[in-house]
Amino acid sequence: MGNTDTISVQATATSLRIVEELYERDGAGVTELADTLDVSKSAVHNHLSTLCALGYVKNAGGTYELTHRFLRIGFGTRERNPVYRAAQSEIRMLARNTNAVANLVVPEAASAVYLHRIGAREHPVPVGGSVRLHAAAAGKAILAFRSADAVDEYVGRHGLDPKTDRTVTDPATLRSELRSIRDRNIAFDRGELDPDWQCVASPIVVDGDPVGAVSVSGPSDEMQGKRLEEDTAGLVSSAAKTIELELL
Repeated sequence: MGNTDTISVQATATSLRIVEELYERDGAGVTELADTLDVSKSAVHNHLSTLCALGYVKNAGGTYELTHRFLRIGFGTRERNPVYRAAQSEIRMLARNTNAVANLVVPEAASAVYLHRIGAREHPVPVGGSVRLHAAAAGKAILAFRSADAVDEYVGRHGLDPKTDRTVTDPATLRSELRSIRDRNIAFDRGELDPDWQCVASPIVVDGDPVGAVSVSGPSDEMQGKRLEEDTAGLVSSAAKTIELELL
C-alpha cells in the first residue's frame, strides 16, 4: 500500500471516529472533538465540513450533530437481512406471550448484535448495540454452533473479558457450557451481561450455520426459576425453530 493510500485509510478512520464520538456525546464542538481524539482542530474541522457537505452532520451554532441520514442506512441494512425479515412476527409473539423483552440477535465477527427488540423495558444493550459473543445468552447460543476451531480462534484472538463478575472467563468452562448449549439448544445468562438481568436464548441454525439467536430477558427478580428455565425457554426454542423453517 502506498503512502497516499495509507493517508486515505487514516482519514476514513478519523471521520468514523468523529461520527462515533458525536453519537456518544449527542453533539460536540471542534475543540472538544480535537482534544478527545487527539487530532488537530483544523483536521477535525475539515472532516466535519466534509460530513456536513455530504449531509451526515449538521452545524447547530458551533455544535456539530449527526443527522437522520444514518437512519436510512441503518434501517435499510436491517430490512435487507433475511433473518430479520423472517423473525419479526415471532419476536412480536414471543414478547406478548412472555410479557418480557424479546430480542433478535445476529453475529457480526466476534460480536452479538441486537438487531430487533420488542418489549417496554430498557435493556442493557440498545438495539443496534453489540456485546462479545461469550458475554450474553444469545451470543453463547451462536458460539455453541460454531466449529471447535472457530471457538478456539475466538478465545485466542479476542479473549474472554468480563462484563460482570459472573461472565464466563475461563476457556475450559466456556467450552463445557457450549457443549451443553449445543445439546439442549438453549443458553442461559444469569447476570453475565448485567448483574440485574437474566436471559434465555436459542440459536437460529440454517444448514449448520448459526445465523442468529432469539432471546428473552428481564430483571433477575422476575426472570428466574421455572419461568426462566422451563416456560420461557420452551417458547424461545419454539420461536427459533419456526424462524429456521421460514429461512429454509
